[in-house]
Amino acid sequence: MVLDPTKHADWEIAEEAESRMKTVQELAEQLGLDKEELLPHGHYLGKLDYRKILDRLADKPDGKYIDVTAITPTPLGEGKSTCAMGLVQGLGKRNKSVIGTIRQPSGGPTMNIKGSAAGGGLAQCIPLTPFSLGMTGDINAIMNAHNLGMVALTSRMQHEANYTDEILAKRGLKRLDIHPKKIELGWIIDFCAQALRNITIGIGGKMDGVTMQSKFSIAVSSEIMAILAVANDLRDMRERIARIVVAYDRQDRPITTADLEVDGAMTAWMVDAINPNLMQTLEGQPVMVHAGPFANIAIGQSSIIADRVALKLADYNVTESGFGADIGFEKFWNLKCRYSKLKPNCAVIVATIRALKCHGGAPIPVPGKPMPAEYGQENVGWVEEGCKNLIHHIETVKKAGINPVVCINAFYTDTD
Repeated sequence: MVLDPTKHADWEIAEEAESRMKTVQELAEQLGLDKEELLPHGHYLGKLDYRKILDRLADKPDGKYIDVTAITPTPLGEGKSTCAMGLVQGLGKRNKSVIGTIRQPSGGPTMNIKGSAAGGGLAQCIPLTPFSLGMTGDINAIMNAHNLGMVALTSRMQHEANYTDEILAKRGLKRLDIHPKKIELGWIIDFCAQALRNITIGIGGKMDGVTMQSKFSIAVSSEIMAILAVANDLRDMRERIARIVVAYDRQDRPITTADLEVDGAMTAWMVDAINPNLMQTLEGQPVMVHAGPFANIAIGQSSIIADRVALKLADYNVTESGFGADIGFEKFWNLKCRYSKLKPNCAVIVATIRALKCHGGAPIPVPGKPMPAEYGQENVGWVEEGCKNLIHHIETVKKAGINPVVCINAFYTDTD
């Protein structure tokens, strides 16, 4: 039974679909995977051994590469993930070989107003609860890798504060002379914990670290999350992690994780996380969920590895870029595609009447508050004025040599 999205919540629709969803082994068979290429995590989740898949299919031509982007969103979002999942399902309905590749949601927005990022209505990625609450542990791996770097940094500072150069040398260490007020790295946790944004650490004795200001940030803002999105393989990941600047010394020279000799150990935490996660749409098409960097402060893309695997396994790969085309698609085209050497065949710009009205003069919606009454009233003038924003994003995509398809994410409350 398919539930009515105008009467049922997203979680109810997802829950009903999950009662008949495919097992991860069935998805693997659908994709033509060899047995050892699937790494199951229970009945409905799994990881894919990307290296084995890419090696086996190295000579197979890539499928078509489709990026879903959007106009400038309202604070409520305009449905890129929904449209991406809908496009995957639509291609599947037409008996096309298709895979979606999307980002993993962060615990911060999921537990806040915005919610998960699985799509919505009749176009979602499932199982919804595991999708929203950590899946196979990639974000935990990132937290451990990142915080290990911070442990190495603070431990080194403690050693240098407590011991002479001679004693440090006996322990195989040289003085890095790290400036306690020029620390770039902080700790991470996957929640919006405002009370931890500015903290003081090391307030115990001499064996409890150096007293200094520190901070917690949300986990997906870690540079390691961005590295997971753009790394081509484990070696590339190790090299990128080694270049992370954690602090500056008293001569303003950068200190990296390689200087702390912790880059290898940090990478070790990521050995499993580098493999993409396999899930599915409400209608049983495969979806790879991998990496989840924000688009406003990072690259805002799912991983290059997931895209490369999807393009070998299917005739169509539908991915999405965070925020509007002026952020998400720009980073997709100018960063992700340059790193991956992949070129998209098509781009879809998602727009809503709500967003067009917002950019045309309607009051800006506030998350957590009722939608302003103006959005329930027809106002063609606002929509026409808001089309200037849409045109700007069309021109942005055209600069990449692509004529985009504009998708109106319609709401049942919209008028004709």
